[in-house]
Amino acid sequence: MNRLALAILTLALAVAVANAQTSAPAPEAAPAHEASPAAKQTGKELRAQCRADAKAQGLRGTTRRAAIEDCVAKSRPDLAEAQKCRQEGRAKGLAGPALKAFVKQCRVAAQ
Repeated sequence: MNRLALAILTLALAVAVANAQTSAPAPEAAPAHEASPAAKQTGKELRAQCRADAKAQGLRGTTRRAAIEDCVAKSRPDLAEAQKCRQEGRAKGLAGPALKAFVKQCRVAAQ
């Protein structure tokens, strides 16, 4: 009985490993800067792209920060507005759920 159970377990593991190795390859993703205009980049992707652009231009300090903020604002005004509202909330001493609620309310009021 133990040999049968061991054989079944071994067979199950072999099948699992075989299935894991024969999965279809992931489709190639287009680089973020070449994505279609209709497809929105996530905030992280956009900021990373804008940082890379600023670095490529050799910008440093406040000039670099301003260039990154301008880049984000041009590509995704909604993210720029949310960041502005978040900064306002932090200036008022808000944090956590209170900050989140303030940002949501601020963005609705801005529209």
